[in-house]
Amino acid sequence: MSKHYLFWMILLLPFFKLDAQTYCTPTTGTSTMYYLKNAIFSDQGALYYDATSHQAYVNNSATQMVTSYPGGTVKVHLEFGGSGTKSLVWVDWNGNGDFNDFYENPIPTSNYSTVDDQFFIPPSQAPGIYRIRVQTGTSLSTTANPCGPNTNGNFVDFSLKIEPTPACFVPTALVASGITNNAANLSWDAPTTAPNNGYEYYYSTSNIPPDNTTTASGTSTTNSALINGLASFTTYYYYVRSVCSTSSKSAWALRGVFKTKCDPQTAMFENFDALASGSFNADCWDRIVLGTGYYSISGSGVNSTKGITLSASSPANTVIAVLPALSNVNAGTHWLRFKAKVNSGTGVMDVGYVTNDADAASFVNIQSLTMTNTVFDGYEYTVVVPTTVPVNARLAIRHGGTATSSLYLDNVYWEPKATCLAPTNVVLSNATSATVDMTWAAPSPAPALGYDIYYSTSNTPPTSTTVPNLTGITSNPYTVQGLNSATTYYIWIRSRCSATDQSLWSNITSFLTLCAPKTTLFEDFEAYNAGALSNAPCWIKLATGLGNVTINGIGAYSGTKHVLQTPLTGSAMAILPELSNINAGTHSLKFRAYCSANTGVMKVGYVTNTTDITSFVSIQNLAITNTSYTGASEYIVEIPNTVPSTARLAILTDNGNVRYSYDDISWAPTVSLGVNEISAKHDIVIYPNPFTDIITISGDVQLQSVVVYDLSGKMIKEFKGSEKTISLHSLISGVYMVKLNMKNGSSKTVKAVKK
Repeated sequence: MSKHYLFWMILLLPFFKLDAQTYCTPTTGTSTMYYLKNAIFSDQGALYYDATSHQAYVNNSATQMVTSYPGGTVKVHLEFGGSGTKSLVWVDWNGNGDFNDFYENPIPTSNYSTVDDQFFIPPSQAPGIYRIRVQTGTSLSTTANPCGPNTNGNFVDFSLKIEPTPACFVPTALVASGITNNAANLSWDAPTTAPNNGYEYYYSTSNIPPDNTTTASGTSTTNSALINGLASFTTYYYYVRSVCSTSSKSAWALRGVFKTKCDPQTAMFENFDALASGSFNADCWDRIVLGTGYYSISGSGVNSTKGITLSASSPANTVIAVLPALSNVNAGTHWLRFKAKVNSGTGVMDVGYVTNDADAASFVNIQSLTMTNTVFDGYEYTVVVPTTVPVNARLAIRHGGTATSSLYLDNVYWEPKATCLAPTNVVLSNATSATVDMTWAAPSPAPALGYDIYYSTSNTPPTSTTVPNLTGITSNPYTVQGLNSATTYYIWIRSRCSATDQSLWSNITSFLTLCAPKTTLFEDFEAYNAGALSNAPCWIKLATGLGNVTINGIGAYSGTKHVLQTPLTGSAMAILPELSNINAGTHSLKFRAYCSANTGVMKVGYVTNTTDITSFVSIQNLAITNTSYTGASEYIVEIPNTVPSTARLAILTDNGNVRYSYDDISWAPTVSLGVNEISAKHDIVIYPNPFTDIITISGDVQLQSVVVYDLSGKMIKEFKGSEKTISLHSLISGVYMVKLNMKNGSSKTVKAVKK
């Protein structure tokens, strides 16, 4: 407050006469987002105001009053409904029914935040009751007016009672410490003039403040008091007043608030789903934060349910989640089990305990978990808590900031530890096209009946009722056999301690089997993600300069994906999977293709070194003159028996800044075509291809019959007549040759793939 302000207050106020006045009823707009939600005014007596919704104008002057004295200081705390709200405080010091005098705005426009401020009572202020008005809004710096209009905000009136200077002053700085489930220690600072007869304190689970007729809960001759017999996990409000004599007591000091701890538990499960998102508010949990570390409740839990997010950028900015108190924390019979993951990279989660749930320095680490998994599924962590933990300690989980990745926590259990423990440190190695070696660290004690192994091409974790692929395995390491080539597998292992007692499954591990030589091939790239050609197992890309080969998700011949090969300033090559019959002289490479220019050249050949593009040997150069898949887009290259048996077929493009697209690549026995078949080659098409149950034959031709063969040349089905929509529901998935016999004597053979 400026000296000029105090000067005028001292000079003018003794001449003002206080009368009952009629005040304007302020007007506001229609917005209901911005309002005074909570207010506390305090000095020698306090007022407490709470609102749950917007009201344009609330006149609390008859019921809500703060007491002070000439020369006193009124502390003000304001909170708002709706972010972006400002406020200011008016006081009608001269009691003339308005707030228009230049000195009647002791707390000017605030920032967009909670307000903690104060204003002073002039030393010459006449005793009496004065009007306080709080105005809220979003643009008060230019539109503030104690009568409105106020577009976004509201008004609330209170009263200020000025009494003569008291003979007994209130204590200050109320603090509750040493809080347990049934006790707390209250302390406070003595006023400047200490009372002769000590203090009285009052506490209650109700937030209704006491008055001068309220019976105190207890007395103290010192500046503290220990209160016992409290209910657990309960919010208490407490007050203290000075006792200067039997007939002279101060007002009750501004209230303090504390919440007792929960009763210790013997078991616990918390999935955080019942909690509101935002600031951490789990019952019976506590948090310790250093610097800018934080954790909160968010939708980052298992299956996108609620969970905890912990973030810490360095050891100076760390965060600790303190679990509820456990009466059996050091019994040695229980463990902590939970799901956890990291957002990226590597995260370190420390699991330990604190001996002071408000002091990060009291944290003692039991086990550090290094995690790289970015999903919850298949990953569960257990920590056995030793008997050396102090009986009054509380388990805690810390993000210590040694790795800056965010950590996520969910489904936390405190439960009896299993009698059969899972193996750990599962390592997979030496994968072939059909096998993989696995090793693990045995638990102690080792299981009597060995281990169960479960593997799958799905990453869905097994449960206690899942049937293992292998059981009773006693050798470590162990080779898993009978796997499919070029396939990603997920694998888990558990201990088998008895016929009825198995451990939890280990955390998930995965591996990719190697490619095996093929005798037939059909690839439409539908099963792979768009992007690098390496997304298709067993294919290899080689390139020079700015050449590239990718799987593209736009404009495929069939389905939604095909290959886009761009030589640009260099060369681009796609190397096909290994073929065991590459030099049998019986097979052809067949595919659909087009080029962005009508002068394209696509070279089909082989490489003898899959890491060296210069080892390419051309078999046939194809002139690609079509610029779309429609029309004559099918190409066939017969592969001679002179190709080395260890070579790999390859497609090379190197003729400038053009784009090549190709799809539906097949390696199949060469089909001899008659003259009539050749002439009819591009006239008709079968679609969809691949198909599920039904194929349709396009083209303006009349059919005599349709004959379906397998790849060995054996006839599977024959359909006579001119029907162009044919059901092949009874066929199993695979590759077939469909011969179309036309009434004009021509024919065409088309390869079709059933999904």
